[in-house]
Amino acid sequence: MTSANLHVVVCGGGLAGQMAAAALGAYACPTLTVTWLSEGKDPDTDLFYGHLAPPDAYRFNLGCRVAEPDLILHSQTGLSFGTHYRLWGAQGLDWVQAFHQPLPVLEGVPFHHYLTQQRQAALEPYLVSALAARRGAFAHPPEERNHPLSRAEYGYHFEAADYGQRFERAALSAGVRRIEAFIAAVDVADGHIRAVQLSDGQSLTANLWIDASGPHATLLSHLVPETRGQRRLTVQQTRSDAPPHTGGVTVVTGMSDGWQAQTPLRASLLTLTVTDPDSAATADASARTATLAVWQRRAAWAGNCVGIGQAACVAEPLTPAPMILLQRDIERLLALLPVTPDLSVERREFNRQAEADYAHAGLFMRALFTTAPRDGSAYWQGATAEPEEARLRLKIEQFESRGLPVAFDLEPFSREDWLILHYGMGRRPARYDRTADRADPARVEAYLAAQRRDIDGVARALPPHHQYLDGLTGYLRQQQGQTA
Repeated sequence: MTSANLHVVVCGGGLAGQMAAAALGAYACPTLTVTWLSEGKDPDTDLFYGHLAPPDAYRFNLGCRVAEPDLILHSQTGLSFGTHYRLWGAQGLDWVQAFHQPLPVLEGVPFHHYLTQQRQAALEPYLVSALAARRGAFAHPPEERNHPLSRAEYGYHFEAADYGQRFERAALSAGVRRIEAFIAAVDVADGHIRAVQLSDGQSLTANLWIDASGPHATLLSHLVPETRGQRRLTVQQTRSDAPPHTGGVTVVTGMSDGWQAQTPLRASLLTLTVTDPDSAATADASARTATLAVWQRRAAWAGNCVGIGQAACVAEPLTPAPMILLQRDIERLLALLPVTPDLSVERREFNRQAEADYAHAGLFMRALFTTAPRDGSAYWQGATAEPEEARLRLKIEQFESRGLPVAFDLEPFSREDWLILHYGMGRRPARYDRTADRADPARVEAYLAAQRRDIDGVARALPPHHQYLDGLTGYLRQQQGQTA
């Protein structure tokens, strides 16, 4: 099959299908033919992707031929420095889970050890993206490495239907053949999909099937019906006018029966409320609602069918994990093309990496619930019902004991993500790396004071998110006019 034509069929009309079709359409392989079945997806299940894409979305999107100027000019996508968690747990924790580049290493010692040495309990004053996020301010990080803002990272605020349209256009522009018909029947034999019968009477065959149809997994469920994890959640989304001062951050507020996230787009504010189904309030007429189990399928790739996104794993949208996992599913698939005739090597490697991704994303999610929970809440009881996994306990114990950010191979969340989370959850190291004592304490104190001052000054000088985007939009339109 490596030298013959490879026919890949993508099944799914939601965000996962749009992104997979665009990524495959941009894949530089002259022997690859891509067909996209763009019907048969419940759009409300896309609510479980949330509204925040990670910083790596910039690179991923470029690979799909969806450039940032296209998003700014032709969608409601906004720019984001991360997530501001408020009133979290019984302690009412408050911190910004900022996107940020690696913190400095000073004379061979990670930055946060100097905070412990200097008896400073707060990390946030050294995170320029966190300070800017609290102010609703934004600007692109400059390339000048000595500028305090250069260590900031940013992602995207989006709504699935609006965001997905850009990928759909990219897929069709790349020559992906789209069929707008439903799957009427699936022909399975010997653990493989032989063909699908469509609602318009067509019979379709392929070498490789990509199931991006959402949690019901129209194709993969015929091969892998078994799933792990059955905790159910209800998500409700409403839209309202965005106050002009909002922007630059998603604000997640803990509630007794769940949590609520407010994400500003260009001209509106999306509110996502997540609760236990038995606690879900009656939605108003304008709300979109979905109830799903948070789980993963026993195998993401079986036979000649690969499940991506919610067909393989449904994650709670409390963090950017759903979008991180979707992007990594697609990139993992591309890295394994073209495929060998029996698919066994590719299938084994895909499943190995997918299993690790889903488990490590679950660790980060579970870490958010190691604080004292809200009393009497079915949501919090469900979130904390599973015991802490040994790997999570190791991460917490090693950080609290000696400030060591334990990391496992190929984790979807970075060391900085974990470090910021530890501090946000109120954890502090009892000890620091004694190598830090080699530095002159007065010089370290002066350096930290200068860092706080410079970062605070930059954060205060940044324009409000909406003003910055308006200026950027005008500039891009001007550039577009000059090159037309």
